[in-house]
Amino acid sequence: MRVFQRGSGSDGGLTTNIAGGNIAVPARYWKVLLVLPFGEDDLTRISSATRVIAVDMPNTQSANALEWYDYRTSVDAIEDSTGLDVLNALGSELQGLLEVGVDAGPVN
Repeated sequence: MRVFQRGSGSDGGLTTNIAGGNIAVPARYWKVLLVLPFGEDDLTRISSATRVIAVDMPNTQSANALEWYDYRTSVDAIEDSTGLDVLNALGSELQGLLEVGVDAGPVN
């Protein structure tokens, strides 16, 4: 899985771990956000209209050369690179709808 390979350090070299080998340094870092209206019981408020923002960024010194929104991707792409099933608490049909798209919504 490419996300767990290694990142680059401030000296420009690739680093697989720090702290004497106790902390692994990932090659990439990612986030998945679901934008929900205010309320209770989160799962019941998720629908096919829910905004999903997924980002996948390289763990390099130059990652900040681009804005965070330039790293937007699909949940499916994150799942492919990590081997995780991110939205698995949702029904399979809704999960499939939300995971395939790449967010193009406002960023400010």
